[in-house]
Amino acid sequence: MLRILKNPRLIWLVLAIPGIAMVAGFVRDPVTAFDLIHPSGEYSVRLMIVAMMISPLRAVLGRRSWLDWLLAHRRALGVAAFGYGALHLAFYLYDMGDWGMIAEEAVIFSIWTGYAAMLIFAAMAATSNAASQRMLKANWKRLQRLVYPAAVLIALHWLYVDGEWEAMLAHFVPLLVLEIIRVVLMLKRRSARRAKHAMVN
Repeated sequence: MLRILKNPRLIWLVLAIPGIAMVAGFVRDPVTAFDLIHPSGEYSVRLMIVAMMISPLRAVLGRRSWLDWLLAHRRALGVAAFGYGALHLAFYLYDMGDWGMIAEEAVIFSIWTGYAAMLIFAAMAATSNAASQRMLKANWKRLQRLVYPAAVLIALHWLYVDGEWEAMLAHFVPLLVLEIIRVVLMLKRRSARRAKHAMVN
């Protein structure tokens, strides 16, 4: 069982199953593109949030085997989040079907926030590999931290497109709370180290 859970190919397959079902449904009936915009976006957001929650959960709960497992597969979660975001965009563009209207909508706040987040996702996904990590060195971590402004953009995109502030908050508030707790714990540890250093000196 543990060997199966650690199999990266199986992890990728499990993450891809909803997307495969969406694409299959679209191929059977392209009219369903509109109905697939929202679920593909939600999958993208949820996978992004799960990936982002791993570090603050480890800071709050300490080492846990299930958190170590998630950490080992965080890159797959992030790339899958980009993949579902790309599907979300593809379904939207197909449903619009008019490049003139697409261009007009692109300057609307509720829409360009989604495009901006997608650009960040694309840059992160393209560099989510060992070769890019070696090449970019310290800049690689800086690039990955762009997930935070991307998350803000996505929250705004969701809120202004759908007006579903309750659903948006239900997804993002747990992440925000965990991040606040992590920052508080980090500041407390830093303060304790400084106090200890002052006592030694």
